[in-house]
Amino acid sequence: MSASASNKLEFSSFDPFGEEFRDNPISFDEKLLNDSPGFMLMEGDVPSAYIAKYDQCLQALGNWELFSSVKPPNLPGMQRVDFFNGMPVMNYSDPPQHDRLRRVVNVAFAPGRVRKLADYTDSVVKELVDNIEPGKPFDGMQDIGRPLAVKVLFDEFLGIPAEDQHIFFEFGATFYLLDKLKPGDPKPKEYIEGWKKGEAYLREVLANADKEDRKNVLSMIANASESGTMSDSEMMAMVCVLFTGGVPTVSAMGASSMHYLAKYPDIAERIRKDENLAKAFCEEVYRLDAPVSLVMRFATQDVDVGGRTIPEGTPVYTMISMANRDPDQFENPLEFNIDREENRHLAFGNGTHVCIGNAITRMILPKIVVEMANRYPSLRLDPESSGVWETTPRSRHRIKVPLLA
Repeated sequence: MSASASNKLEFSSFDPFGEEFRDNPISFDEKLLNDSPGFMLMEGDVPSAYIAKYDQCLQALGNWELFSSVKPPNLPGMQRVDFFNGMPVMNYSDPPQHDRLRRVVNVAFAPGRVRKLADYTDSVVKELVDNIEPGKPFDGMQDIGRPLAVKVLFDEFLGIPAEDQHIFFEFGATFYLLDKLKPGDPKPKEYIEGWKKGEAYLREVLANADKEDRKNVLSMIANASESGTMSDSEMMAMVCVLFTGGVPTVSAMGASSMHYLAKYPDIAERIRKDENLAKAFCEEVYRLDAPVSLVMRFATQDVDVGGRTIPEGTPVYTMISMANRDPDQFENPLEFNIDREENRHLAFGNGTHVCIGNAITRMILPKIVVEMANRYPSLRLDPESSGVWETTPRSRHRIKVPLLA
């Protein structure tokens, strides 16, 4: 962005990474939705924009040619969101590179494979629900959300044995260190060591892969790497994309679904009478507790949004969660309402970069909702304990959901 262009902008004090916003984002809704698009100075002096209105976010997410996902080189602050060690990944690339990377795993998300995964999910759901004791306290995240995600996505979908999963969980646990980086800081030692361990593990998988047995996604990625489609580092980055995008999403949405099922026993009763309502129930969970709060885009040219011009090169913070609470799109947006005629939320994005695993999430969650509604009609929030949220600059998830069966 030219200096003359930035001089014409009026900057607000809003900080999407600030503690005040992260602690209580809903309190910002009215002002940000009314002022969108707005401008702010990020990373000290980088002119940036935020967009919060539903139609504006739809515009940005749906047009990669105007709103690129490719992070500009040397832009301050980008080292704090480089979870994939500088490697190109689907999240931060545009066609044709995005298409090349997506093709590697597209077959894993084919309808036939999703149906097979659904059968496995049925057995996992039954096992988890069997472990809950009627009348006893349990936690919607630790007892439902997290094990559901790990068993279905890690054990079965990715095919990473339980004894090896710690490699990726330990690596993921270093991501918070990136938030502390300042311009010019090197990657944290713990992050680099975690990356190298993951690469070494995947290289071993590749070396030992049975060429005739490509049943899970990890094998497919290894096959692509072996054929020259992907390098070792790209293979590690791809696994990280699927891990960071899948396990936290299903975990958090599983926990949230338990929260809302317990909070609204009248809706649970309706689901017991008509299990098809579980899908609409889950769509409302996704809308209100979107797995990703915001995504970044970068204006490739001067773009008109909501009657204002976002200058070329501007980082654009696309506020997905806020768009899902836009009253111009959703009547009574804070109400949990499974009877919305049209629930076109943006929880999984839109356009080219729509979440590749959304079909799997949408397959898994209704199953646990139906099973819990049927097995535990007295499910309720535990009045003796409070829920806990975990907030990062990009997400806000329930990590403790105290319940009574």
